[in-house]
Amino acid sequence: MKRNLLAGLLLFLSIGLIAQKKEFIAVGLNSEMKSDGVMRQGVVFSFEKQLSKHSGFEVGFSQRSADQYIDVLIGTNTYQTFHVLENYLTMPFLYKFHSDIVNVSTGLSVDYFVGWKDITKFGETEVTSYNTNPIFYMGWVLKLSKTFPLSNKLFLEPEIKFNPILKYNFSYYAVSLSLKYAL
Repeated sequence: MKRNLLAGLLLFLSIGLIAQKKEFIAVGLNSEMKSDGVMRQGVVFSFEKQLSKHSGFEVGFSQRSADQYIDVLIGTNTYQTFHVLENYLTMPFLYKFHSDIVNVSTGLSVDYFVGWKDITKFGETEVTSYNTNPIFYMGWVLKLSKTFPLSNKLFLEPEIKFNPILKYNFSYYAVSLSLKYAL
């Protein structure tokens, strides 16, 4: 009897918890700068699951670029500086605290090197191959955002982000604006 009562109570509570769960997909524009680079724009995609009124998680992916300047010996005592743009796929895995004032997200980010482009504006020589070591970077993310409802299903969420890359001496700073849709 006690088991049935306990099972019924747990079922009742779990239905209430499921009713509070919300899911969102989002697409946004991102303006991001590496601590020693220039501001670069990109697109952000994310999925968010709100597990309770104040707690949830967020995963996503975006494209990130980083400038590298490389001095290469091209002759006897002659160097040329090349400007290479590294491209990464960034995947954050975040815990998100929701409130009426501000949302706070924190967690890990993984950057995966997907390619490069020589954007040197001068010189007679060009870069024909380029690699990074490592091809994965891990970082920590802190985001502050505010959700503004546009309708029952559509939301606007501006955010600011700080993303230091662990073990390496650089960080990313970003502002973005996402359009969220409630599933």
